[in-house]
Amino acid sequence: MNKQDVLFVNLPPVSPSISDINDPTTADALSPPLGILYLADRIKDCEFINSYGCLDFAVDIFRIASEYDMIESYIGEKLAHAVIETPTVIAVSLMFSSSYEFFKIAIGQIRERWNDAVIMVGGIHASNTVEFLLNTHQSIDYVTCGEGEEAFVEFVEMMAMGTKKDILGVHSHDNLKIVGPNKYEQTNVVQNLDIDYTIYPNLLDMEKYTSETIMFSLSRTTLSIPSFTIMSSRGCPNRCSFCASHTVHGYIPRWRDLQNVVDEIYWLNKAYGVKKIYLIDDNFLPKSKAVELFAVLSNINIKDFEIVIQNMSINAMSHEIIDKIVFAGINNIAYAIETGSKIVQARINKRVNLEKAFDIVRYSQTKGLNVRCFYIIGFPNETLKEMQETIEYAKQLEADWSTFNVAVPIPGTEMYAEFIELGAIEDGPGSWTATSIRDRSFNTKVISGKDIKQLAYKTNLDINFINNVSIKKHDYESAELIFLNFIKSFDFHIFAYDSLRRIYKETGRLQQAKGIVEKMKELMKTNAKAKSFRIYFDLLDDDIRNQLEE
Repeated sequence: MNKQDVLFVNLPPVSPSISDINDPTTADALSPPLGILYLADRIKDCEFINSYGCLDFAVDIFRIASEYDMIESYIGEKLAHAVIETPTVIAVSLMFSSSYEFFKIAIGQIRERWNDAVIMVGGIHASNTVEFLLNTHQSIDYVTCGEGEEAFVEFVEMMAMGTKKDILGVHSHDNLKIVGPNKYEQTNVVQNLDIDYTIYPNLLDMEKYTSETIMFSLSRTTLSIPSFTIMSSRGCPNRCSFCASHTVHGYIPRWRDLQNVVDEIYWLNKAYGVKKIYLIDDNFLPKSKAVELFAVLSNINIKDFEIVIQNMSINAMSHEIIDKIVFAGINNIAYAIETGSKIVQARINKRVNLEKAFDIVRYSQTKGLNVRCFYIIGFPNETLKEMQETIEYAKQLEADWSTFNVAVPIPGTEMYAEFIELGAIEDGPGSWTATSIRDRSFNTKVISGKDIKQLAYKTNLDINFINNVSIKKHDYESAELIFLNFIKSFDFHIFAYDSLRRIYKETGRLQQAKGIVEKMKELMKTNAKAKSFRIYFDLLDDDIRNQLEE
């Protein structure tokens, strides 16, 4: 037996080489690579493993583009200091299509440095581009399609034993298993989702991840609180045309043992002082399991502990579940509405009950929850009138925050195929290069890529900043905390400062308002991202606009 040294590779979610670092719509975020953590958990005690570690490119997302003129130089420096000097197996996580530009640079350098290593690629994007990756990148030896835990254990054992076998869902240059048009043989979905969380520091800089894991939310605590993300379940029964999660995790929800979730939370708190957990499940279904989860979380005894729910289904939500969420001490929640048009709801196979959403959002707010809603504009064949219908719906719904994103086609989704059929994109990397979730690299007959990006971002500014619901309701305390937190992450954001200016003015804190104005003036002179807001200055009131344009 030849014991294996396994090096996992975590890519940044966007490719800094094509990102405009002065574009205010490009928001960097750090989130732990849960998929890699699960793979490492499965192999850690295997007799054929000598060592394992992680080469983490994503951890540097905040500085790559600003500190390196050439991405190649940065990659070379990281490879030279890899935690495993001579890996025998390299497992690259290619989760996002927007990572591909970085990936294609990195994979060549990885192969050049470790020519004798076996390279495997997996993740959501990889699972839906198996043939392309193998045909385009000779550096890659294998691609895993689907959830990788069981297949990866079998694969590394095969490498250790020096044998060759056909592993379900694992593809190679001489064994590409196509089962239909753009469909590839998949691994079995994993039933046991429990994890030994104590391995995290073997792979990640946990001090950095717990201090910089920041997902924007309507949190009532400051961003300085140590945080981490957790999934309590996988699998979503919905068939949304724009989502690729099902291509890896399937349609049937599977849950971790809830005690394993609770134990992880206590460990994160004890080891790293974590007091904020982001729950990032695709969905919390079935309802009975969601009720059980929130009942268990209500018993967590950590001072100032906070849970942020990143996504809940309107159709699956009820007053009972909201009551359980509130009883668990959760104070903010997010609902994925996507579109305010019933016609588009049917077209994208989302079918949110738009009338029920008013009841659920109002009830959530009356129970003390801060509510965030997600919307998408620019679906295939969506008209400008239908996009405007969504914008007007969001204004009427009056969630505490409304996030507007642009429909970006992801390989493996119905929407990707629809955009190809319309002639808006071609199947290939030219369609994968969007730099953010408010950006896409192509035009349609309805609207250009540039115009839809500006429409989505201007709508965000209008609804969330200029006409912020908390400010309109004179809930200045909540609004102030939201925007103070916001500028800690986006210290260039002119509209966030303007919101604080108006809060201070309305509450009689005129000196603080004056200080904010001076800060805004300074940013407009010295900060390139701040200057890029000029195209949206028509939203500002005359007084502050005139001062900033002096």
